[in-house]
Amino acid sequence: MENINTFLGNYLNTVIITLGVIIIVSMIWNIVLSFQLAVLNRKYKKFMRGTSGKNIEGIFLEELDNIKANDQKFDAINAKLDEMQDQLDRCLQKQSIVRYNAFDDTGSDLSYSIAIMDNLDNGISITGIYGRNEFIGYAKPIDNGISSYPLSVEEQMAISRCQKKRISSKV
Repeated sequence: MENINTFLGNYLNTVIITLGVIIIVSMIWNIVLSFQLAVLNRKYKKFMRGTSGKNIEGIFLEELDNIKANDQKFDAINAKLDEMQDQLDRCLQKQSIVRYNAFDDTGSDLSYSIAIMDNLDNGISITGIYGRNEFIGYAKPIDNGISSYPLSVEEQMAISRCQKKRISSKV
């Protein structure tokens, strides 16, 4: 015991300074750790927001169920979109008109051939031939860009122009 008293007596200032440095370093370390704990606590509260005391496994399972339900909804929406795309392809959406003078004795291009088709090249060709004394109209069905009836050059031209207007509507 006497050795300790002698040692402390000789090195008292050094021991006090060393203990003071250890206390200051410990306080700084404590402040750093308190700051990190506060940041972690904030992140934890944000992560656990709205959980009402559930465990993490329950939260993950619930979110996985939500994801699965959303995937099913997404698949249903995609199926409906495909159905609507098929319907849209069958809507009349392309048209072309060719005006011409059918007879030399009439002026102005009063005769015409109109092609109206869907995206699958189905539709109708309507032709109106204007003569000085009469007007004749024809309607011919078009199936896949081809008519089962003979077509005039002007009707073929109108159909060809429609086919070139292919609407790209696939998503």
